[in-house]
Amino acid sequence: GGVFLGAPSPPPMGAVTIELPAVLVDPGESPEAAALRELKEETGYTGSSACVSGQLAMSPGLTDEAVALVVVEVDLDSPANRVPEQALDESEFIRVNRVPVKALLPTLRELERDGCVPFTGLYTLAVGLHGAPQGSG
Repeated sequence: GGVFLGAPSPPPMGAVTIELPAVLVDPGESPEAAALRELKEETGYTGSSACVSGQLAMSPGLTDEAVALVVVEVDLDSPANRVPEQALDESEFIRVNRVPVKALLPTLRELERDGCVPFTGLYTLAVGLHGAPQGSG
C-alpha cells in the first residue's frame, strides 16, 4: 500500500505544505463522491471508497470546522491509473508523490528538513502507522 501526497504551491503558510487530497463537499454531494472527485482532479488517479468516518472536529477550541475522513483504495494496475493526468484549476499547482506506507514518516521528516510543512492529520497518520510516538528530531 501507499499514500498519495500533494505539495500545493503557492500555499497560504509561506512554505510548501504536504497534504492528503482534500475537498469541500458540494451541496447534495456525499463525502465519498467528493473524495473520489478530488482524488481524480488532484492526482489523476481513480479509486473506490473503502470507508468513511462520521463528522470529525478539526480544532474544536478555535473553530466549528468539521470534516469527514474517506479512505480510498486505488488499483494501480487498472488501465485508468496507468497514466494519471491531473485536472487542476488554472491557479493550482500540486506535485503528487506516491509514498510507501512504511516510508511515510521518514519521508515527512525529510521534507520537513527541506522546509516543507506537513498537514497535522497526515503527520498523525504517519506516526500511527509507524507504530510508536516519535519526536521530530
